Amino acid sequence: MTKKPFTPPCGTGCAGSQMELFAAPADTAAAPAGPAAVFDWDAHDFVVVGDSGGKDSGALVHEVCSQADKAGQLNKVRVLHCDLGRTEQGHLVEWPGALEVARGHAEQYGVPFAVRRSSRWRSLWERILDHGNWPGHFARYCTSDTKTAVGRNYVDEVGGELNLGRPPRAGYAMGMRAEESKARAKKPMIERHRMSGAGTLRVVTTWLPIHRLTTDEVWKTHRDNGIAHHEAYDQGMRRLSCRACPLAHTDDLVRSAQLNPQLFAEYAEAEAKMGHPFKKSITMREIIERARS
Repeated sequence: MTKKPFTPPCGTGCAGSQMELFAAPADTAAAPAGPAAVFDWDAHDFVVVGDSGGKDSGALVHEVCSQADKAGQLNKVRVLHCDLGRTEQGHLVEWPGALEVARGHAEQYGVPFAVRRSSRWRSLWERILDHGNWPGHFARYCTSDTKTAVGRNYVDEVGGELNLGRPPRAGYAMGMRAEESKARAKKPMIERHRMSGAGTLRVVTTWLPIHRLTTDEVWKTHRDNGIAHHEAYDQGMRRLSCRACPLAHTDDLVRSAQLNPQLFAEYAEAEAKMGHPFKKSITMREIIERARS
């Protein structure tokens, strides 16, 4: 397996300082017991790894590529970054540099890297404005429209390139971890993905290779393997998602507002026009005020 080691700027003590965006209740913080599910490489034509450029993505690419290499099937791995586009004022929705970090993950393990965007929406920002309200825990159209749909299209693209003469059998690896929330702790490590189904042109298996890892173990994977991480973590961010994510913890939003004042000002303008608070618990204006204090 080709590896081009990075020297991560994160020191030995940084792992313990990283917390999760979605705080997990104490009784669900530990990974679930029982044997880990084994992914069947022979039963799949290729595996798509979703990489946002975050710390979990770095550990995810390492785990998938390590298992693939051990199985002699590294050629089946593809790393996909879903580009979320820009706002009306030209600001990136995601963190600048996230795409480059994701690309570096793929390059480190010598596997193909692809960047794709929604075929329907020019950006997540356009989708939000069209919806007229912010995404939330029970309305996560941000994920379904700009990531899941994009991933489905990419699976079809790769399947078409392989020209198998039958529906492709794809694995779709994601970096969800049990420690993040009670809901994620209950997710099976391997299951049929909703991209599949009657009348579709694909059979897709959801695979959560790092489901059992703790945050400390994710950072240890980075240190032990020289995996690059985004500089936002060193600037106080605890998770790398959209720079202004309604699902994020308020403390993380306040820190992001300090680092991205122009972007947050644009979001505050949109909040006023839409007439809906950015989060039910706090408005964007209040987040900005806290960032300034």
